[in-house]
Formats: sequence, structure tokens, C-alpha cells
Amino acid sequence: MKTKLLVLCFVLISISAFAQDYIFGKVRSEFGAEMSNAIIINTRTEEKVSSDKDGNYMIAARISDELRFVKSGYDRISVKISNEHYSAPVNVSLPKSAYLIEEIELAFTPTGNLKKDSKLLDAPKRLVALQGSLDAYMKSPMQEAVPQATTIPSAFKPKDLGEGTISLLSVGSGGSSGLLSAVAGLIRPSKRDQQTAANYSETQAFYRRVKAEIDLSFYWSRGWTEEDLDRFLIYADNSYSLAKKYRKSFDIAAISSDMKMAYIEYIKTHKVGT
Repeated sequence: MKTKLLVLCFVLISISAFAQDYIFGKVRSEFGAEMSNAIIINTRTEEKVSSDKDGNYMIAARISDELRFVKSGYDRISVKISNEHYSAPVNVSLPKSAYLIEEIELAFTPTGNLKKDSKLLDAPKRLVALQGSLDAYMKSPMQEAVPQATTIPSAFKPKDLGEGTISLLSVGSGGSSGLLSAVAGLIRPSKRDQQTAANYSETQAFYRRVKAEIDLSFYWSRGWTEEDLDRFLIYADNSYSLAKKYRKSFDIAAISSDMKMAYIEYIKTHKVGT
């Protein structure tokens, strides 16, 4: 009887140990889309598996093993396995990698029309020298004395607009400094409303908010992928300064309108969707 109990315990322990050798989970993008064909690597055993069309995966791993999640166009993520990972799925979200648009160098291409092409060529050396001499002359100090009137005739003096009026700045000794500050504040140009260019992190945060809050069904209905939308957002931002204008005051209606205007121009030179 004891022998049978020992064998049964051994079998149960073996089954339990075998069940804990595998990690289950799902791979998604940072916006929640299920991600297929993501590569999951156990760095200790070098075993590799791919996520299915629904983003699900299964891989053998022990405690302290490191699982690495890799997908082209996305940042890598690593997870170190612990006891808690055997009791719940290990779900990960891969953030989109930042990428830069290649610079385009515009070069002179002759058209064959001499009249047009000559305007795009370098100016003659004699013309360049003449323009340089004129610039130097205009910047040099005047050599001739300029006549200056010591007094201005009364008929030509500007009218004193304050004559016969009472200065508000002198009213009240106790509140004059406050009144002066208020008037100075009205005269001084406000800097709070001036728009400034968005930096890289502000621009990326604005793109994420557009994807999360703007209705993008118009673009998805045309067969666009997430990568197509990313390229279009960069184009629309460069053309209409979206991040600069709306990153602080996120006006959904205005952003949608500017994106529609950018779309009309974008599809003329870009082939996207189906």
C-alpha cells in the first residue's frame, strides 16, 4: 500500500513539474491589437516560437529564465520568469519603434529649355561681384554730413495728445503701482498664446493620443494598416503642424478636419491600402 502511495505521489509531482515547464500568454501592440508572427525566445535554451494569428504563444521555461519578445518594427521586451508567471498568462505589449523618414535631395534636372534652365544655373561672376560691391556700399557708414535742424518750427511739431488730459497713472498714491503694472501688462505682448514647435516626445505622445481618441474608421475602411497610418500622421503633421497646434489643446473636430484635408493631398502622391 505504501509503495502504491509513493508511486502515486511521484507521478503527481512529475505531472505538476511538467505543467510548470510551460509559459502561456498573448502578444499585442501598444494599442491592443493582437500581434501574429512575433518571435518569443528563451535565452537560456535558445528555443524560439512564434505567436499565432490571435497573438497566442506557448514556450517551455524554468524559473529565472529570460523570455525575449521580438517583432520587426517594434521595440524588444524581456520578461524574467518567476513563480507567479505559472499561475497566470504572461501577456506583453510591444511599443512601436520610432523611425525617421529618409531625406530627399533635390538636384537640378535640365529640361532642355535654355531660357528656363539658365535661370537655375549659377549667376555670372561679374554679376556676383557687382552685387557684392553694392551690398558692401549699402552697409558702409555715410561719408556726407546730414543737415540737422536745431529746433523744430511750432507748425511742424507733433500734437501732444495728452495735453489737457489727466494721467490715470498719477491718480491715487496707494494704487498707482498696481495701476501701472496693469497698464504695462496690457501693453506688453502676451507670450502664453505663442505656439512653439513640439519636441520628439511631445510629438510621439500626440500621435498616440490621435490613435486613441480620434475616430479613424475612415482610414481603416480603406484597408490601411497601422504602418500606413503612422506614415500618414507624419505627413499630416509636417503639412498642417498638428502637434504644434493641438498637443496642448486637443481639439478633436479641428484635428479631424485637418487630417481630412491632408488626406486629399496625401493620396495624390502615395499609394496605400487596397
